[in-house]
Amino acid sequence: MDCPDCQRSIPSDSRFCSYCGITLRACQKCKLFFSSEARFCGSCGGQLVDAGPVVFRPPEDDDPTIFAYLFEPGSDAAPFALGEGDNTVGAGGNNDIVIHRPAVSWNHAILICRQKRILVQDSASTNGTFVNGDRVRTPRHLSHEDKIRFGSEDYIIWLKPELRAK
Repeated sequence: MDCPDCQRSIPSDSRFCSYCGITLRACQKCKLFFSSEARFCGSCGGQLVDAGPVVFRPPEDDDPTIFAYLFEPGSDAAPFALGEGDNTVGAGGNNDIVIHRPAVSWNHAILICRQKRILVQDSASTNGTFVNGDRVRTPRHLSHEDKIRFGSEDYIIWLKPELRAK
């Protein structure tokens, strides 16, 4: 599809334009996306909505080797458990977390879990890694419910309570 603002070609399931940065709004019925200024779908006339609130419930089993979970908001996809050490993210099958989406690089980023802290580092990806909208250029500390974007794919990090800042 073309971005409704800058008219550049972006993936049809994008939640934002990776070129101009505008947020897109979705039609629940048609599954089409529009500029954040739009209020109604241009196809069916239905009301457009932003992404829903963050809702995540961790698995019941308390595995002490798991630091956190990475999940996709508004998706039924299983969350990714982040264990101690380096957790690689990318489209390539060699990664710990595989995201098969056009804007995700083969080796996109690393989530580093050590000493009760989690850092994210971009791996020179084509479309960048962002935390709460800011591009990651050096390793960056992650906090509970930070929004992480790999290219155009949004995820949220859920930290175990004992790892959250007081």
